[in-house]
Amino acid sequence: MARLPRIPDLLTTANLACGVASILLASQGQLTWACWLVFAGALFDVFDGLAARALGGGTPLGAQLDSLADMVTFGVAPAFIVFSLPSWPSTHVMFDVLRKDTSIVACIDPYFGRLHFVPPLAIAIASAWRLAKFNIDTRQSTGFIGLPTPANGLFWASVPLCIGTGLINRGLGYESIQSSLILLALPITSTFVSLMLGALMLSSIPLPSLKFKHMGWKGNEVIYLLLGIGAVLVVLYGVLAVPLILVIYLLSPLWGRVFPKTA
Repeated sequence: MARLPRIPDLLTTANLACGVASILLASQGQLTWACWLVFAGALFDVFDGLAARALGGGTPLGAQLDSLADMVTFGVAPAFIVFSLPSWPSTHVMFDVLRKDTSIVACIDPYFGRLHFVPPLAIAIASAWRLAKFNIDTRQSTGFIGLPTPANGLFWASVPLCIGTGLINRGLGYESIQSSLILLALPITSTFVSLMLGALMLSSIPLPSLKFKHMGWKGNEVIYLLLGIGAVLVVLYGVLAVPLILVIYLLSPLWGRVFPKTA
């Protein structure tokens, strides 16, 4: 008799469905919905882990399904989004404004268009290698080694949303941060950033997991601070907080050293 799917596996399948739908919409130029579906996939990715732990742990099938779903939602879908970004109408509007104010952009833009294929390839390939390494690395049960694939995928999914929000002064430095992200529409800029983040994904940098062992402060200091700072940034900057949270997350091993290690 066939076994009914477990709730965690159904949630993982929902994550996969979000990734596939994001790819289809990105291929049609509907980047706003494509990006939000990557964020929806991230929610399902969190929920499937919570459900698996609540039901006594995951299964080998669930682990494989989770990696395949993450590859689609946080590897292939962001690659499609980045590939479609230069042709997105909102990018043209914002980029034309930036081009008038930044002469260097107008100078280097025509010479690096051939790099347009590099960022999508870097995102997808680094994601595949990162997920494959994670599946066989027993050291990553309580934390991460290298930038997690979902974090990288969410960064790239946030870029079109940040560009399309309009220059509204919602917080300190809002316009400066958004203008910097518009530069990611340039192939040379997105190539550099995608290769840098890809290297971080495959690096040996220890990064915290957001999984609580208990609800107390002791031993969870970094997690609570990340969540608290992230919540404040979201209130101040909206979706523009995502790139900022990524930077803070990457720096967490440094400021996390102020807290004593617990056994």
